[in-house]
Amino acid sequence: AAGAGAGGGAAAAGDTNKAGYIGAYSPDARKKRIQRFLEKRKKRVWTKKVKYDVRKNFADSRMRVKGRFVKKEDEELLRELMSIT
Repeated sequence: AAGAGAGGGAAAAGDTNKAGYIGAYSPDARKKRIQRFLEKRKKRVWTKKVKYDVRKNFADSRMRVKGRFVKKEDEELLRELMSIT
């Protein structure tokens, strides 16, 4: 019984393809969706935008080790060590 149900579903999908459908969409609907996707893709923005300059300036002024921020106490020690060498 389960096999017959699966076969019936496949036959129904085959019927829609005969009518010119591609998946769940008619050719016109598919063209519209693809066009919308392509236009949205053209407008994508890959540049980074800073929302809060204060946070950016503070982060830039803090000391980092391997890209991570260092605690204030450790930062003072590191600055002393760097000034000695």
